[in-house]
Amino acid sequence: MASHMINPRQNAPRRGHLVAVAGPYVFATLVTAVAFGLAFVADRYVAVANLSLIFLTAVLAVAVRARMRVAAYAAVLCFLGYNFFFTPPRYTFTIDSANDVLTVGLFLVVALVCSRLATQLADKVASLRTAQTRALALRELGQRLSAGADTDTIRAAGVECMAQALGTNVTLLVRDAQDRPWNVSASAPRAPLLDTAERVAADFCDRLAEPAGYGTERAREAACWMLPLRVNTQGHGVLALNCTQGPLDPDHQNLALAMAQDVGQALERARLAEALEKARVESETERLRNALLSSVSHDLRSPLASMIGSAETLSSYDRMLPDGERRQLLDAIVGEGQRLDRYIQNLLDMTRLGHGELSLRRDWVDTTEIVIAAVARMRRLFPDQAVATTLPHSTILLYVHPALIEQALFNILENAAHVSPLGATVNVRAAAADGELRIEVVDHGPGIPPLERERIFDTFYSVARGDRGDRGTGLGLSICRGMVGAHGGRVEALPAEGGGSILRISLPLPETPEDEP
Repeated sequence: MASHMINPRQNAPRRGHLVAVAGPYVFATLVTAVAFGLAFVADRYVAVANLSLIFLTAVLAVAVRARMRVAAYAAVLCFLGYNFFFTPPRYTFTIDSANDVLTVGLFLVVALVCSRLATQLADKVASLRTAQTRALALRELGQRLSAGADTDTIRAAGVECMAQALGTNVTLLVRDAQDRPWNVSASAPRAPLLDTAERVAADFCDRLAEPAGYGTERAREAACWMLPLRVNTQGHGVLALNCTQGPLDPDHQNLALAMAQDVGQALERARLAEALEKARVESETERLRNALLSSVSHDLRSPLASMIGSAETLSSYDRMLPDGERRQLLDAIVGEGQRLDRYIQNLLDMTRLGHGELSLRRDWVDTTEIVIAAVARMRRLFPDQAVATTLPHSTILLYVHPALIEQALFNILENAAHVSPLGATVNVRAAAADGELRIEVVDHGPGIPPLERERIFDTFYSVARGDRGDRGTGLGLSICRGMVGAHGGRVEALPAEGGGSILRISLPLPETPEDEP
């Protein structure tokens, strides 16, 4: 993965630096030469004193494009040329007239002052441009970082934005969990920057939490400028900026430091968010585990204790018990066994829903058949519970998994039986409305507070609270929502007129199948 890096102290950067230094002076000389040409042409038509305006304009043009020393160089050239070629006696530096002395002297002063002012104005404009460029680069970086959902996305976005803003190759070096040598995490464009010198510079940068490599006192032979991604004591890697084409200017260096700080803070936020999410998941897992243990110890143990007690009584007093009492004990064993079977089935269904293993075997079925089958099951388990049904007069077909929808409706009916007072009737209504089938189960229990209407569908919620009290495992309505949701429907809790609650199942109505010939 490592590759040979070009020595940054080679001749190319030196030549580039020489051109950068001499270029402004060459530009000033050319502008001055053009001014002289214009002055020679205008000398035939205007007074000598007015020719100074041409040279003053040339000085201003240089001052706007170059530094103060270059503008002063142009001013001196124009002053000497104006004195030599245009003030009498010409072609000498001697000035005969006192007025000409004043004119030439004021020209030099005005040229220097104007060049100074123009240079300051140009510096301010350049500073504003630099500040605007910096602000735009940091804003784009902030937007990309805020959109990152994980550390890999944040790293890629940060490196890409830095490479675009700084105009150089940028590589992010990270260590793995075993703290092995540096590896390239992301780069834009990707460039191998893992020579020995770069690895040493990255080690210095990470350990000392300060820049290292090219242009610094640490591992200066490296061809990259290393910037640490560290927030407080937490390190997130090292940014390597390729400097083979020469060092970054101070403005780009400051921008690089600011962007590196933003990337480090974004990575730290992502790390904290991941740690918080992990802690939340662990806490939720622990809560569910405790709820499950509580459910097993109470709701599952109660029918077992009743079954064991009835079976021991039969075993000990079999021939001594009257036939009626024996039948009651046997019925109790069967009833508690069925109750235990429902609890265990709910646990298995919840596991299948949680792992995405619930498969749908859809078929066309009449809504009335599902409602009648679920109500029949409820009447067998709760023979004393009154149930009234309101069914549609016409056939309403659903394309669903019949057993799952029946189980979902039965769970709601069982919940209604638990909360309804003795003698109260549970009403079941089925009707089509707004392109969907709605099955409503109305009970006359204590009702559900508005803030609890969503929470009753949470797993194990009834273990602690809820309109079902302490009866059941708290899985029935959660499983109901999962089964109905798998069909694209929804389950919701609504208040009932006169007290109680309405649990409504809404399923989308499919297109009616065409009649077969």
